[in-house]
Amino acid sequence: MSRNKVMVEKLDKLGFLDELRTVFHQSTGLTISFLNSDGGEYDFYPVIERNEYCRLLQSTQFGLKKCIESDCSALEKAKETNSPCIYECHAGLTNAAIHLEYKGIEIGSIFTGQVLTQAAAEDQFKKIYRELEQTEIPYKRLKDAYCKTRVISEEKLKTGVNLLHFIAEYITSAENDFFLKKEILLKDKELLEIRNAKIELENELQKLKISVLEYDKQMQSSGAGSLVVQDKNSHCIFRAREFIKANYHKNIKLADVADSVYLSPNYFSTVFREITGISFIHYLQKIRVNAAKSMLTGTDLPIKEIVHAVGFEDYNYFNRIFRKTEGLPPAEFRKIAAARLDSP
Repeated sequence: MSRNKVMVEKLDKLGFLDELRTVFHQSTGLTISFLNSDGGEYDFYPVIERNEYCRLLQSTQFGLKKCIESDCSALEKAKETNSPCIYECHAGLTNAAIHLEYKGIEIGSIFTGQVLTQAAAEDQFKKIYRELEQTEIPYKRLKDAYCKTRVISEEKLKTGVNLLHFIAEYITSAENDFFLKKEILLKDKELLEIRNAKIELENELQKLKISVLEYDKQMQSSGAGSLVVQDKNSHCIFRAREFIKANYHKNIKLADVADSVYLSPNYFSTVFREITGISFIHYLQKIRVNAAKSMLTGTDLPIKEIVHAVGFEDYNYFNRIFRKTEGLPPAEFRKIAAARLDSP
């Protein structure tokens, strides 16, 4: 899933983490680090308890590079297994890494550890130092820092890691909450923009209608403009007819047609009758009946389907209007038309 479709909250923006890591440290005595997915420095907590041995190693380019390689390798394992990875780093300390992911997007990672699970031994450190000589940190200084490293049992470390895993699941749950809230806010914003645009359009349309009505009144009150008004009205009724022909099959009303030519319903009704010689409703019925006749003679559709296809809602009402217009019911009309086609 792409980043533009899922919004993730950076770890340093999740305010509740301060409380979580405080509880974690008080419960286990372990330090905890958060790292955002976009990189950056590790966020150690509590800073004053950061392992001096690690700090010395990471103060050199070689040491920092090896630390990052160890962490990245552990994170890859955590990602593959979808579970915490407890590992021994290049400098002999035991750490744990947890990969954080939400909807396929990396949120970041959590680290803990920088401890020994057995008491520091000089023989062991000598083997480790062979890998660290390139740091050019004096042997004694590095050994003293190594020996000061906190020692905890494997069982206690695993308990701390399990608690950390619970925190990771909580973060993912909180991320889902943030995501849903942001989605709701975005949808609300989109709906508000649509409503505002609709209101603005309706206001502009209303202003235009008012202008047209005022212009009509002015032209009607002016004898000199009577021909202009007549031409204008003829053009409006022409457009109204076109609108009716294109939409007769829908549930259109007089107000809909009047609206399409920017006239008030009352004024439109009067002008329509003056120019066409019949009322709007009779004209609409005529168009619909003509369409029904074409379908009765040109298709095998049941009459009940034709009724709705040409814009009538009630079968009995359609029957009545058809009989009044054509002098016979639609079924009889179809039968006679079919007989004429079959006759030589």
